[in-house]
Amino acid sequence: MVVTAAVLATLLKDPLTKALGWTFSEALKGTRNQKIEKSLESLSKKITDVIKVKTIYQGAKSINLNEFYVPTRVNDVEIGIEHILNIDGSSIVLEGTVGQGKSIFMRYLTYQEARQGNRVPIFFELRRLEDNQSLEEAISLTINNWIHLFSKEHFVKVAESGNLVLFLDGFDELPHETVKRLLNEIEGWCERYPEMQLIISARPESEIQKSNYFKVYKLSSYRFHEQSKLIDKLVEEEKSREILKQAIKRSNHEIKELLTTPLMVTLFVMTYRALSDIPESQTEFYKALFSVLTSRHDKTKPGYKRELSCNLNESQLQGVFEEFCYLTGNKDKLILSYSEAIEIIKKCLVNQKIENSPEDVLEDFSKVVCLLLKDGLNYSFVHKSIQEYFYASFISKKPERAQERFYSEYLKNMRLFYNTKGSIHFLKETSRYNYYKYFLLPVVEEYIKFYQIKENSNTLTSNLLINKISENELQILLDDKGEIQSGFFCAPMRIENLLGKYIKEMVIGDNQRFISLGYGRVDINNMSDKHFKIEDFRKIEYFLDETSLEKLTKETLEIGNEIMNDREEIIKYINQQDDIDIDVSDLM
Repeated sequence: MVVTAAVLATLLKDPLTKALGWTFSEALKGTRNQKIEKSLESLSKKITDVIKVKTIYQGAKSINLNEFYVPTRVNDVEIGIEHILNIDGSSIVLEGTVGQGKSIFMRYLTYQEARQGNRVPIFFELRRLEDNQSLEEAISLTINNWIHLFSKEHFVKVAESGNLVLFLDGFDELPHETVKRLLNEIEGWCERYPEMQLIISARPESEIQKSNYFKVYKLSSYRFHEQSKLIDKLVEEEKSREILKQAIKRSNHEIKELLTTPLMVTLFVMTYRALSDIPESQTEFYKALFSVLTSRHDKTKPGYKRELSCNLNESQLQGVFEEFCYLTGNKDKLILSYSEAIEIIKKCLVNQKIENSPEDVLEDFSKVVCLLLKDGLNYSFVHKSIQEYFYASFISKKPERAQERFYSEYLKNMRLFYNTKGSIHFLKETSRYNYYKYFLLPVVEEYIKFYQIKENSNTLTSNLLINKISENELQILLDDKGEIQSGFFCAPMRIENLLGKYIKEMVIGDNQRFISLGYGRVDINNMSDKHFKIEDFRKIEYFLDETSLEKLTKETLEIGNEIMNDREEIIKYINQQDDIDIDVSDLM
């Protein structure tokens, strides 16, 4: 049931007064009650705005999330989730994959917490942190929006009160160089303010999951029940709903595996209704998406083609959007001001020798294609994976020599890697030959050469170095004496898993943190961990008994053999693509 801002104001009066009454009594004196009422109105309006969202299905129109929200399930939580205490009363991380509805769930829980009337909930998107801004300052400014005399100096008393619960959305969207600083600040809060509950959403493998201060709860994948419920919410016509549900039932295993998140089900609905066809892979979903969203054509009912503000055709507009995704992806920018977006579009138009109004193009990105949505004074991608796919599409359409140059830079530039690694997954599908030839094969051969990888023989174990900082913190170094150019961030996945999970369990246990710093050639001056010293590291043998060392050696030999097999398969694929059989007799 939806409640109005006025009802919320009544519900929140008690926790607000408990948490913030001291502010009014100190600073506002005789006007205390009047100011409380005004602040309540402002806060309640802010919370009701939290559940008004723009979706890829509805485009630029903001709608109440209750119109399409399907109850989220969480692994290991058996009951239906109506508010955060149904999950846990301590600080937690809600882990979900791309498009799994983490933000919608966080917004829903914020609203539901307000309805309980016990604590004041604050919802904050971490991607909105400004450069070098502390989280305390950002939260204080958020509260200041509805209590104008509130400042960051007041934050301590509010945090200690136990009447404040923070929903911090999108830890995985923080810039790489900001993560360490924010993690330290958040863990400091957990120590100083144990009564303040923190709920943080993140993708798998984010640094926040490694913190001992948080329990991690994983959002459950969609089953057919949730898929059906979402289709019922999105599609008005009963006949169309049944067609879509039957299409999911008849789809192959790969598509069924893809339709485990609200985003993918929504895209399935949009694509199927537009094309009356079932995409066979995730890449096919996105391949058809731009045209589907531009045309807004639905074969289940009379459709129409939306007029563009610019005079570009669909192909030209997609080309500009792809380069826009490329330029913003390199900068790790998901949110742009109006002026930033215009400047980047101008650059795309110049590069592609197109004369057009960047203002009109931006309007079409926002109001017609709806992949870049206006959000207050800014513009933001509807989802990071959208930027990632069209980034990859831009690269894949470049000549082979240009793709070779891209991978050459990608292999040696850690910042480029961290900003664009999501796009590489799509490049494997959209430009497999160049991906194998100029990225995967050079990386694999680099490791084979340095670590002398042969069948049942390699030097991986002898190059493993460990620095045990404390009982719950570990640094791992796979030393290459500065010779490997691709660095740890491009290591074959089995090596990364070995460092990240296997060794951690053997040395300090499954529930502890570790920091992996990569390879010996890393420029320590550019690392956030300034205390890194190579002389602090010891050979892996120092930490393991004979049995454990034997087990680890066996594991590294298996990894080496797999890398050798991978190399043979990669070369075989490249040779097959290079081969062409011309029957001269056909030319006679």
